[in-house]
Amino acid sequence: PSFENDEVIVPSLMDRGLSLKSARNYCAIGCVEPGGTGDEWPACGGTGSASYFNMANTLWLGINNGTNPMKVVNHYTPYLKPLGITYTQYIVLLALWESGSATVGDLCRRLYLETGLSTGYLYEMTSMDEVVEAYRKQMEYFVKWHVSLTNNFEYVARNVIPLPVVSCTMDGCMEKGADVMWGGARYNSTGLAGVGIGNVADSMQMIDHLCFKAKKCTTRELYDALMNNWEGHEDLYDYIVNEAPHYGNGDPEADAWVRWASDVFAEAVKKGSSIRGGGWSAGLWPVTTNVAFGLTTAATPDGRKSGEPLADGISPRQGSDKNGPTCVLSSVGNIDCRQFANGTLLNLKFSPSCLNGADGVQKLRQLLETYFFDMMGMEVQINVISTATMRAAQQDPDKYKDLVVRIAGFSVYFVEMHRTGQNDLISRTELDM
Repeated sequence: PSFENDEVIVPSLMDRGLSLKSARNYCAIGCVEPGGTGDEWPACGGTGSASYFNMANTLWLGINNGTNPMKVVNHYTPYLKPLGITYTQYIVLLALWESGSATVGDLCRRLYLETGLSTGYLYEMTSMDEVVEAYRKQMEYFVKWHVSLTNNFEYVARNVIPLPVVSCTMDGCMEKGADVMWGGARYNSTGLAGVGIGNVADSMQMIDHLCFKAKKCTTRELYDALMNNWEGHEDLYDYIVNEAPHYGNGDPEADAWVRWASDVFAEAVKKGSSIRGGGWSAGLWPVTTNVAFGLTTAATPDGRKSGEPLADGISPRQGSDKNGPTCVLSSVGNIDCRQFANGTLLNLKFSPSCLNGADGVQKLRQLLETYFFDMMGMEVQINVISTATMRAAQQDPDKYKDLVVRIAGFSVYFVEMHRTGQNDLISRTELDM
């Protein structure tokens, strides 16, 4: 099941301009995106031109002088050839890097792969304020680019792909005499979904805790550990995974970072405006983009390794929430969901044993009511399934062909999922009450 909280969604839609009547008549379109029914375009908050936003790579650009370290290992063609770099130059530069004669940053600059702002390197930063400011600058810079590129798309698309049938059925278009692509709908908005908020919050917590408060390592040591995917830094990795305080466990110090990170993203998105006349709304949901984005994201300070999936929705990083569902909700409750009119997504996976009988169902009801009405959460969706069952289904799919799981805003047959998606669901903490 999936649950949506009108107490948060209706006010958030009114904040972006909908009337009370229209906001109360909203639909959750596609995944978890609230939208006006028959009077808002696009109903799901995106025109198809707006991609998802990798928040974890925004952090990487902030602490790596505007460069994504994952790009260094890309193959020569087709990435470098169009930049005018010969194959010989590529081999020489790669050899310099592998021999240690050139730093990753030097190599990236020589290969013209520095794509973000020059905000410096983590090992040059002497306070958490510098890390915070670097992330904020990269976030604002790339959200602005995202808005501009989407507007460019819409400027062209409205001339070549008008939507007359949609326009005939959408309130406002007949009155204005305008196609939905030209802002004819009564309400206009565009959404941008951020992915990996849990990684960003936890990574900021780890940088602060490890380098500036507990003094477990220097910024140089942490940077080197990340660049080497924790190889040669196993003691630090073990401390982060097993001892350090993580987002998702009800720790006030760690949880404060998710409020900060979500506020920075929401404020950057809300500054955007559409050529159709409406504003932009922030969302925090991935569908399964967190798996794909993880493949292009280097190791992060929260203990995630290079290539592993990013955190799902507003959930903590997979496996890092160890204190039960009440602490998970206590942590995610720090996000001001009203700022995210494009929707939020919170996945909870419960052990079947904890929901046996009326007592278990009553506990779940009380848990959700507390999150919705006391903490003003927006959305929760639930899987009641054991990790052992899913592993068994991977081994014998024919036996479990009717096993249904909820992934994002939709449910699927588990055995029909790509194995990477299956593994992501398996890796989520199995909660008990």
